[in-house]
Amino acid sequence: MRHLTDGTLRRIVDEPLAVTAADQAHLHGCLECKSRSNGIAGDARATLTLLMVPAFDPDPARALIAVQARITRDEAARPRRWYERWIDRSTPRLRPLATPAIAVVLAAVLISGVAVSGAAGQLVRIFQPSTIVAVPVSPSSVPGRNVLLDYGQVKWLPEAPNAQPVTDPARAHELSGLPLLVPASLPSGVSGPVSYGVVSHATGSLTFDAARLKASAAKAGVRVSPMPAAIDGSTLIVSGGPALIEAWGLSGAEGQTQVPTLVIAQTRVPTVDSSGATNAQLEDYLLSQPGVPPDFAAQVKAIKDPSTTLPIPIPKGFATTETKTVNGIQYLVIKTALGAGVVWVKNGVIYAVGGQLTPDQVLAIATSLH
Repeated sequence: MRHLTDGTLRRIVDEPLAVTAADQAHLHGCLECKSRSNGIAGDARATLTLLMVPAFDPDPARALIAVQARITRDEAARPRRWYERWIDRSTPRLRPLATPAIAVVLAAVLISGVAVSGAAGQLVRIFQPSTIVAVPVSPSSVPGRNVLLDYGQVKWLPEAPNAQPVTDPARAHELSGLPLLVPASLPSGVSGPVSYGVVSHATGSLTFDAARLKASAAKAGVRVSPMPAAIDGSTLIVSGGPALIEAWGLSGAEGQTQVPTLVIAQTRVPTVDSSGATNAQLEDYLLSQPGVPPDFAAQVKAIKDPSTTLPIPIPKGFATTETKTVNGIQYLVIKTALGAGVVWVKNGVIYAVGGQLTPDQVLAIATSLH
């Protein structure tokens, strides 16, 4: 006897009215075909059940809110970084610029040097970067408790750096003395209005004091190596800036979290002058202090010329880097899951471009600035 094929039996399940009367009659009278038909129908029902999943309706706005809420929770679980505290104290409107990419620029503002004290004739230039290098740091190596130690007397001459928002581009140029940087073109999703921030030039000094460090370490309950005599009493003169920051995408309702889609920043290169301690002495001592990740210290010590190289810490697992050379200029490209950035030095100025963009997009912006 000829039995029905699997294809015919499956068609009877899917389209019972589409098969011939002869095939229907055969199925009713054949126990073997009826058994096979029941098995095929069972498989069809099981497959249908597996495929019946809830419809996916993406909601980008809700997803962004969820991500921002998680970032807020994570940020609350750790102490605020120095540049976040400083921006918050100086001008809350610049708070959205408190990102690691901008921290590079602000750090450069705070570590630079000019001979402006009575010991000017004795000062020796120990730091003036002309190159940038990425230094990967494992987050697990960073101590969970942030200990701030008192290494000596700090003075600002005449005052600490000041950050202020500026709405007029001409005024931003006037205050900073730096040219406004204009990209040849902007990627889709990046548009005005443009917000400006200016960080004033500042000069300060740090006079190392072994007794003050010992007292603050005892109060904090940490152990530090005794300060060498070559460093105790030495003064560092630090000066830097001004800096100019341009940000796209900061418009929004008052009180809303505003995340810039693009930031372009620039500042004069930092320099440091010392009245006594050498670069090598300071490096050996300060990198051995509590709170400095061992892997970071090892990589900084491995830099061939630390007096002309600015190390940029890069958290392992959260960001990767690569170096690209375009028209003779070396760019450090930083890639993260949420965006990218690029940092470079040219003609005595440190530049940074970053945002919610791809590495190719930020590099294209960086190489097109004029």
